[in-house]
Amino acid sequence: MFICSKCGYQSPKWLGKCPACDSWQSFEELEDFSRKSEVEIIKEKNTRPLLLEEIKRTEFKRIPIQIESLDGLLGGGIVKGEVILIGGEPGVGKSTLLLEVAQNLSSQGKVLYVCAEESPQQITLRAERLNIKNCKNLYFYPEDNLYKVYEEAKKDKFNFLIVDSIQVVYLPKVEASRGSISQVKECANFLTQLAKSLNIVVFIIGHVTKEGAIAGPKLLEHIVDCVLYFETEVSSNFRILRSIKNRFGPSGEIAAFEMTSRGLKEAKNLGKVFLPHKNRGVSGSTVVCIIEGTKPLLVELQALVSKAGFGIVKRRALGFDFNRFLLLLAVIEKRLKISLSSDDVFLNVSGGLRITDPSADLGASLAIISSFKDKEVLPDTVFIGEIGLAGEVRAVSNISMRIKEIKRLGFKKIVVPQENLKEIKKKEELEIISLNSLKEAMRFLK
Repeated sequence: MFICSKCGYQSPKWLGKCPACDSWQSFEELEDFSRKSEVEIIKEKNTRPLLLEEIKRTEFKRIPIQIESLDGLLGGGIVKGEVILIGGEPGVGKSTLLLEVAQNLSSQGKVLYVCAEESPQQITLRAERLNIKNCKNLYFYPEDNLYKVYEEAKKDKFNFLIVDSIQVVYLPKVEASRGSISQVKECANFLTQLAKSLNIVVFIIGHVTKEGAIAGPKLLEHIVDCVLYFETEVSSNFRILRSIKNRFGPSGEIAAFEMTSRGLKEAKNLGKVFLPHKNRGVSGSTVVCIIEGTKPLLVELQALVSKAGFGIVKRRALGFDFNRFLLLLAVIEKRLKISLSSDDVFLNVSGGLRITDPSADLGASLAIISSFKDKEVLPDTVFIGEIGLAGEVRAVSNISMRIKEIKRLGFKKIVVPQENLKEIKKKEELEIISLNSLKEAMRFLK
């Protein structure tokens, strides 16, 4: 295989003149990777089956990115040979974040930034906006052929590789268009083998589908070591980055960033993100304490119940599991005898966070009831509890950790399930109220 050094046109035989750009003597021989597999391209060591006792335990040395919340999200830093996939909507800040990561890592080794989507001039404009200067070990490579990327990374002994993005790069041996499932899968496999064989860290940017999942659809998540998702809408100034999978650390952790004119800045005070109106008493608003990964978070839930127009009832839940939302509505109608069949019901999680912790059930139910009756919920109160189908309030995990965070943020009262009382110390600075059923929670409405 021969390739034109001027325009990149490929030909199965050598040509004196390029038919694409009319340049003379520009064809160079390109090794025919198409007949080789990744195992042949990236040579692996000979292996044999090992007993558990034969495997030598190695301590993974963490490399800090020097962005505190991101290092915490990754379990303390990155590990050599790790492949990290970052996904999110267009414009959410994926390239901005990785450019800042590249700047920080350039002080610890050589960084190769493969800008397949943008030209180096476009990257320069973003770097100027982020005030990134004098990075001697940060190199930008405008290339979409992964074989060339591999040769460059191997030849110049780069320590870190950033690919922007997986939907744009390609392997010549795959006869599918760029961005197709076959091409994306093979590229991800190739980059994973590259990371393991050269012992370098690889960051991959992945686009998302209309459903919000990384395009592929799910096959990329199984191949890489770590998957990070930007959850927040682009319209919000705050960006929530969640760890979906992490082979070298805890999964389910989140980190919050604020998009500014100078790039993404850490939002260390999460109360500012998720509790913007905690001191404002309005109907349909409650505060719950959930666990995200290993971190307790206080989040405001907002509900709105209004008469349906034209006889068509609407049900919407933003940031809250929709099936669980419908379950709670059914429990409220059945156990509390509150008819919502002719009302539109909307439930929103403030800050753009998506929650799955069932301990938010009690707060969500009270927010809906509060909006229906147009009565405020008691102020400075946090609600914790899972709701069962019989209307009972079930116990939750990590109650002591939740109480510690509630006290830190200055709340005065906490409502917990009766079963959790035995786990709580008798001498607590805040007022603790227990209950067994959703019906008992009605007394918390003004």
